[in-house]
Amino acid sequence: MSRLRIGFDITSAVKRRGRGIAAYVRWLLPEIARLDGVEPILHIRDGRWFRRRLVADLLPEAPRRWLAGPLRPHGVDVFHGLGVRLPASCPAPRSFTLHDLRVFDLPQAEDPRWVRIRRARTAQTVGLADAILCLSEHGRASLRRHFPDFPADRVAVVPHGVDHDLFRPRSAAEAAPVLARYGLDRPFLLQVGQLAPHKNPRLSLEGFADSHAAAAGLLLVFAGGAVPGMREDRERRARELGLADRLRWIEQAAFTDLPALYSAAEVVLFPSHYEGFGLPLLEAMACGAPGVAAATSCLPEVTGDAWPLVDPYDPGDLARHVDRYLVDPHFRRERAAAAIARAATFTWQRCARETLAFLRRTADLRP
Repeated sequence: MSRLRIGFDITSAVKRRGRGIAAYVRWLLPEIARLDGVEPILHIRDGRWFRRRLVADLLPEAPRRWLAGPLRPHGVDVFHGLGVRLPASCPAPRSFTLHDLRVFDLPQAEDPRWVRIRRARTAQTVGLADAILCLSEHGRASLRRHFPDFPADRVAVVPHGVDHDLFRPRSAAEAAPVLARYGLDRPFLLQVGQLAPHKNPRLSLEGFADSHAAAAGLLLVFAGGAVPGMREDRERRARELGLADRLRWIEQAAFTDLPALYSAAEVVLFPSHYEGFGLPLLEAMACGAPGVAAATSCLPEVTGDAWPLVDPYDPGDLARHVDRYLVDPHFRRERAAAAIARAATFTWQRCARETLAFLRRTADLRP
């Protein structure tokens, strides 16, 4: 098999802390580099180039190149954007990973100015692409709906993976030091991820209030920070519900602490109105966490039948499933086992193999 020189835009990973796209870049590229016949060449756009030390540990042997202004990739067989950008000019075929189309599908949950900017950028990148990699069938259908002229045979779906060495069930003894560090001295429900309108923290709070969990004295923990105003809004609503003393906030949970938090939670809540993939959901499942997810966007694809799906607008629906976990140990064990089995089908090794196959096909296209 011929050696494939792949230009990767890793700009989205050039940051001190990063989940989302940055995590995708950091998990995927080392696995691709381990495959035969691959020569990764890493590209960083514009001013992020001057912060490239932040990704010095990412494939340290791979060459780095600067993409600035009119500069264009050279010496590559295919160029792939790992974020939502592509160079305006490139002698090789171009592709990119489409993480989500939330500004098209759910614009009411975003700032109007950001919607305009993101829509324009996405449309520009789709227009430059010779092929597109989606993370879910929901993403592919959304692309087809909003960009019907893009050739359907040049779109592939490759879901994320999960690091099963890190994200695995942890015993109560293993989790105890982590819980003590965050002051979690009682059983708790958990929602992970930066709180924003599309993450639907309203359903978690109001479903918690409707459930027996609140009456039994459990905590509701939000881990991952919040967009401006969101924490204050949820605290105000908690006071109205008489639950102000039941909320706990973990602004910056250490990445390595997440498996213990997932494993110790009575129920993990994933009520989002919209997700591009929902990597924290997959991580929680790999830890054997019992949980519920909203029946929206790509979440049913990720959960399969492992977790119950709920109406994102019905707190009572969420409360009923939370209560069942609390009173039915058999159901809890059954769903936890199903979650582990489902998560086992998602690996970064599989993601890398399928991504490389996509890039080999793309390299054969006429740019």
